[in-house]
Amino acid sequence: MRKVILSFGAALVFVTGICLAEAELDTDLMQSIDDTNKSLASNIALKNAKASIADAKELAGMFEKVEAYFVQKGNAANAVELTKKSKDLTIAVVQSVAAGDFDKATDSATALSRTCKTCHTFYKKE
Repeated sequence: MRKVILSFGAALVFVTGICLAEAELDTDLMQSIDDTNKSLASNIALKNAKASIADAKELAGMFEKVEAYFVQKGNAANAVELTKKSKDLTIAVVQSVAAGDFDKATDSATALSRTCKTCHTFYKKE
């Protein structure tokens, strides 16, 4: 009986984790990514290093949630790859801004926007 209860509990935790991952990837999260991405572009253009770095780090955290969602979802290797690329681009933005190279940060932010659009082409729900 104890094994049955433990097995049921483990299954419940696993299913709950999947449901939570799915629930976390909602329109609010995606809208937050879009808004923060716009803020990032603006802050880079204004050469506001502190705000640019904060935006890039916030985006990296949100992309962690998106990546977890697509990993749990399965059958979305392309989305996982694009999300990892997005995280790498946010790191590149932070490094460029920290070095005072806002032109390079602009290039990385532009590539980030393109990566988001590429993912949306395949995975965005209408």
